[in-house]
Amino acid sequence: MKYLVLLLVAVAGIWWLRQQRRPDHPSSRPPSGPHTMVACTQCGVHVPEAEAVPGQRGTYCSEAHRQRHEG
Repeated sequence: MKYLVLLLVAVAGIWWLRQQRRPDHPSSRPPSGPHTMVACTQCGVHVPEAEAVPGQRGTYCSEAHRQRHEG
């Protein structure tokens, strides 16, 4: 019985030491900053500027809205 208790204490100690070594954030890349949002000229939905579809009359949330509004 005493060997079982000793084994459990050793396993708990190893687990605790491994937890102390881990970084707080497992993600290796830094979090991205805020995105500039633009409104779709057709429907008014806000989308990130990087995902917006540019057109002659403004920016759109999708290619279908650009074609519908400019066509």
